[in-house]
Amino acid sequence: MPVTPDRPAPYAPTSTVLDVITRYRERGLPTPVNRDVLARAGIPETLIPRVLQTLQTLDLIDEGGQPTAAFEGIRRAAAGEYQQRLAEWLNAAYADALNYVDPANADEVAVRDAFRNYNPVGQQARMVSLFLGLYAAAGIGAERPAQQSRPQARVSTQRTRASTGATSNQKRWSPTHREQAHLQAGLPPALAGLMASLPRAGDGWTQETRDKFVKLFGITLDFCFPIVTQADIDNRNAAEQ
Repeated sequence: MPVTPDRPAPYAPTSTVLDVITRYRERGLPTPVNRDVLARAGIPETLIPRVLQTLQTLDLIDEGGQPTAAFEGIRRAAAGEYQQRLAEWLNAAYADALNYVDPANADEVAVRDAFRNYNPVGQQARMVSLFLGLYAAAGIGAERPAQQSRPQARVSTQRTRASTGATSNQKRWSPTHREQAHLQAGLPPALAGLMASLPRAGDGWTQETRDKFVKLFGITLDFCFPIVTQADIDNRNAAEQ
């Protein structure tokens, strides 16, 4: 069953999902795949619920924890067919989202728009990251990181405009443009959108608006970067190595 807005969408870390897939291909996994199996496979305890939900929602395991035909097909695929199998699986799992976005050429903003009706709303940034990361692993849209060089060019352009006093050009630097620049610089979408709402340098704002921004910034920061223990960080780093 494809991912749809009427039920929770997957949002586990891409690296962790790919680790599970790789482990199943190379060494197999005991069945049924459950919390204990994932824990023994090195998945951090804090991520296990998300990973299980993602594996089920993306049709890699069924509700009983048994590998599906799609997962078995990925496991059996020869090295030369692996990415093709991944793409076929993803196209079936994300069939609904693909009605609105093409992962081969869409940027993160377009993908976020395609996921705006998905639940839980607070995890949409992670849904987007998983979607793009899995398609990149399938060889689709993998060239996207090359965009990282663009912010430097934009900063350089802004400096040039500032030095020539091009006030009219600065006004065209809209919140939408700023949000895209923040996204390309690597900020999470929720944080990029908030930062884009800041007034232009020198414009100022009211005390009430400032206080609301500071309060919302703390909430958004905690959403994008949840507070965890040092043990959680150590476990995650170990799992991603």
